[in-house]
Amino acid sequence: MPYCTPTCRKWSVFGFATFFLVLGVVIIVSWNGLVQSIKDQELNLGSDDTTEYKMWKETPIPMYIEFYLYNWTNSKQVIDAKWLVKPSFEEHGPYTYSEKHIRKNVIFNNNHTVTYMTQRSWHYVPEKSKGSLDDVITTLNPILVTVGSLVKYKHPIVRMGVNFFIKEKGVNITVTKTAREFIFDGYDDPLLDLLKKLHLRHINVPFDRFGWFYSRNNSVDYDGIYNMYDGTDDIQKLGKFAWWNYNHETEYFPNYCGEVNGTSGELWYPIQNDQYAQIFSPDTCSTLTLVRQGTEELHGVVGHKFVGDEKLFDNGTRYPDMKCFSPGDVLPSGVRNVSHCKFGAPAFISYPHFYLADPYYREAITGMTPNKTEHELFISIEPETGIPLHARVAAQINLHLEKIDRITLLEQVRKEYLIPALWFKQYAVLSEDLANQAKMLLILPSIGQYTGFGIIGLGCLLFIIFGFITWNNYRKGRQEETLLNNEEY
Repeated sequence: MPYCTPTCRKWSVFGFATFFLVLGVVIIVSWNGLVQSIKDQELNLGSDDTTEYKMWKETPIPMYIEFYLYNWTNSKQVIDAKWLVKPSFEEHGPYTYSEKHIRKNVIFNNNHTVTYMTQRSWHYVPEKSKGSLDDVITTLNPILVTVGSLVKYKHPIVRMGVNFFIKEKGVNITVTKTAREFIFDGYDDPLLDLLKKLHLRHINVPFDRFGWFYSRNNSVDYDGIYNMYDGTDDIQKLGKFAWWNYNHETEYFPNYCGEVNGTSGELWYPIQNDQYAQIFSPDTCSTLTLVRQGTEELHGVVGHKFVGDEKLFDNGTRYPDMKCFSPGDVLPSGVRNVSHCKFGAPAFISYPHFYLADPYYREAITGMTPNKTEHELFISIEPETGIPLHARVAAQINLHLEKIDRITLLEQVRKEYLIPALWFKQYAVLSEDLANQAKMLLILPSIGQYTGFGIIGLGCLLFIIFGFITWNNYRKGRQEETLLNNEEY
């Protein structure tokens, strides 16, 4: 075994000290850039090999949707009293379904975008539900009010003809069906045939049965075709839509209200200091803008919380810049008209139980009990990675009911109502396993910094040892020189 002299050991210590000192400095200087490079490479949709793509292709986070149906408990009394009695409603549910999203027909484009479609599937979860899908529910007849809305400005002869058909088919102002029929299964309705025969302009009803989510389960086409930025050229654009159904804006709302903005709500860029989060919703054919309000912690990961405030469903009554979401409407604040987006049906979206809406809607009927805990819409996003921690979409579908002359069932209505049909709560919570992966991404910069300083500390320690050895050798040399000088004398 080769022998290392004291001088050899000394300079070996010096070499290692220098190496560790330089290595530590290099790690500290370059680590953050290396980590960011890894993030930029993995947190984008540039190819089907990235971590982000694999999580986006088939969302790994468990998702659920709860449906709540409103039963009109006193419809007969209201009609018999010629609408002098307030309509009363009782909430039934939740009828809970698990929800799964799979991206289909994915195309990677040369302009840093991805084109795709989404298949959404739902499966009933009885253990998370209350009641049964066979529960019988009575509600305002949605096809009747749709037909009434479509012909209300037509010539009286047209309305009289429609009214004759309504009487001939024995249509009522209410419809009673099971929960499963109202949600996914659908039911036959003679007025649907009438809609098809009327050949009204811009009205093309693509289904033969009615159900609020009829024909949507496992459908690839229903939500349309999306094109969004993949984040390869700019991570701050990741997940933002470039267009929907080949258009940069929808035909349903004018001005900026019709612009296709925001993300799908499932894939986010690093939001950092953003004060707003925008989600494009095909169900409303428009963008929902949420406002940052505080933070939320989940499994040790802290995210910025963005919530829907009273402005979200304002129609220009309180916030003039929201007027383009409800052109021509004179209803109080708190609802968004989506009738043009829903085949002409007089449908309005609001928060459940008219939460944050003008009291007008709750006072016109009974049974509404809004509260923030149950009815708030929000999403929490980790700001550095853009990973959603907790999301909840809560929205209510209401039908606009008004007096329409020459339609017997509707001409006795004394005022305008928004009759609640159902509300749903869609939610997803990041699992602890995925949260731990997010935490690893977040602490990587600190790991590099601490490692670098630790190696520098080791280098400094070796320099101290080198100094001690050098001093010790110097001291021994002086002692030996003194002894030699004494021997000469």
